[in-house]
Amino acid sequence: MQILNYKLDAYVPFENESIESFLVLCENAINKMISDEHTIFKLKSAIHELLINSLEHGYKREGGKIHFYVEKNDKNITLEIADEGSGFDPQMIDLENTGTDLNSINRRGWGLLIIKKLSDSMEITPNTPKGTKINVVISLSDM
Repeated sequence: MQILNYKLDAYVPFENESIESFLVLCENAINKMISDEHTIFKLKSAIHELLINSLEHGYKREGGKIHFYVEKNDKNITLEIADEGSGFDPQMIDLENTGTDLNSINRRGWGLLIIKKLSDSMEITPNTPKGTKINVVISLSDM
């Protein structure tokens, strides 16, 4: 069996066991979608960074509702993580002009820079009515 899309909405407390359980559910779905280890690494890294960002920044280290969606088609995999936290202005971090100079990011944005480098595209938008939504696309053309 191959999963083509997977959706998970969960309340995730800011505690290691809950974070790990959420990540395992997402990773199990990904493992049933693709077999390419390089792409799996990119996806798992992105999910981990986005989940931690949502819980740390969006929910201020409290718990919160996390929406996870992943979909595979012939050319790529699209990953979406959204929260209903405090929201985030993506213009606060200029990911376009950082290049490879990690020193150009002040304390924030490391996780997003990692995701940007691992993916083919990343889009940060407000999650209506509240929070942040991040879409990541990773090409399957390497397979």
